[in-house]
Amino acid sequence: MGKPNINVLKDNKKVVHPKSRKAKKLNKQFSRALKMQKRQSESNMKLQVLGDKLLWFKENMDSSLEEYTPKDVLNLIQRYIDRNLEELEQISLKQSIGGRNSNQHASRKDRINITYETETNLFKGAGFETIDLLNPELLKIFKAWNGQLRYLTNFKLRRFKKQSLEDGSAVSENAVFSAVDEMKTTEPMEDSDNKDSDEDVQEED
Repeated sequence: MGKPNINVLKDNKKVVHPKSRKAKKLNKQFSRALKMQKRQSESNMKLQVLGDKLLWFKENMDSSLEEYTPKDVLNLIQRYIDRNLEELEQISLKQSIGGRNSNQHASRKDRINITYETETNLFKGAGFETIDLLNPELLKIFKAWNGQLRYLTNFKLRRFKKQSLEDGSAVSENAVFSAVDEMKTTEPMEDSDNKDSDEDVQEED
């Protein structure tokens, strides 16, 4: 049988046996670093999606209003949910006259339909999440927002249910849950085998 492969660390030129404890430890650390990087990337993506969503609300809200009523919030959220319906009609029109290219925008059409259905079901069910527009103090801060993601932590989010906005039972909440804080919190990953990460591991002969 041939000789086993060996790994060479370029930083200190030491030879590490592929089956040694140190090699296993290095592989484990590398794998953990990749997982943490993936989690951070997903968190940044969620923050970007939330930022785009809130930016739409800021650009489409009536900035002259110092206070929002439940009816105002209802109308604004419904406009957000319906934001892509005009594009959907245009796609359907193009497909009806497109002949062989009738499926050219099929994927975009599917995404719009899925998004619309998801947001509609949330609004009617568990609640649609956005800035607490019924809170005058938060509304004032939101109006002054310049669109930068790093300031999203200043906003407290809440879930609005369509029924409560229709009957006027929705009121401002003093203590509301911040989804931004949750996304920025990264829980330490459990790794029971990494207890000796700071200890020196001697190489096997």
